[in-house]
Amino acid sequence: MARLQHSYAVDGRGVFGVAICDSRIYLTQCECNWINVFSASDPYDFLDTIDVPEMTNPSDILVFECCLYIPDNMYPKSHFYFNMKSDRDHCVWKIPMSNSASPVQPEKMLTSLGKWWPWTLSRTLDGSRIIITTLRNKVYFWSPEQNVYEVVTLHPDVHGAQHIIELSCQSYLICFRSCLKNICCVCLQKIRRLVRKGNEMHFAENPSSLDVHHPRHLLELPDGRILVPDHIKNRVLVLAKDLKNHTVLLHCGPESNDKTRPCRVAYDSSSKKLVVAFHHSAGLYSLDIDRIEVQH
Repeated sequence: MARLQHSYAVDGRGVFGVAICDSRIYLTQCECNWINVFSASDPYDFLDTIDVPEMTNPSDILVFECCLYIPDNMYPKSHFYFNMKSDRDHCVWKIPMSNSASPVQPEKMLTSLGKWWPWTLSRTLDGSRIIITTLRNKVYFWSPEQNVYEVVTLHPDVHGAQHIIELSCQSYLICFRSCLKNICCVCLQKIRRLVRKGNEMHFAENPSSLDVHHPRHLLELPDGRILVPDHIKNRVLVLAKDLKNHTVLLHCGPESNDKTRPCRVAYDSSSKKLVVAFHHSAGLYSLDIDRIEVQH
């Protein structure tokens, strides 16, 4: 179903964001202030490093209107481990995409929101806005060109939202933690359908849902099925549209050498190429979605 074409190894921290556009692959890494650029075509060469000097803790990457967008909570993990505080405001970086040799000029945006913990990005179905999922109970619908946004509040049962995407069936999908009532420190990892009502998001009535060990990212394929990296179980799943059935697209893990802990996915429908972010590498796969059969 998915055939490995190339593996991109990186030094240092784990890969925490992947994007594919115009036969180029863009990778961000945890606590790194650069973006690695590779060719998505044979011989899969390393092409460039885009330096973003002030970037501190990038957690995703999205191509949107000829720019790269990267959420950054400006909070190194070392600060977290040693209970150190950061006084820098969180942001989303905007980096113009350019084939010229001249250096790009990154722009730091949405700093006026203060400590708002942006985490992952997706685009609205009409392609006009970026959906910013945060580690709090807020979602931002942002128009970068006008730099205006709407704030939407999530259901109170949502804890630790990982990613939200808009679906072609006029609803949204979220992967998140849900803590069991009256049972301390017991959380389930869930994927649920959401509907938006004004400035609030609610779980859909009679919802279909799927418990996945540790979903980190979501991607709707052109036929409406959903790709989900199952981080802890080292696999990438394909979910049916109703979320009731799934099949395993990729098995990862120690036997796969550097391909462990998948956390981000990106798909280019024109070239039928899938990019998966692993702990210290990224895998480029050819993926013909017409040949995927979801188990029932």
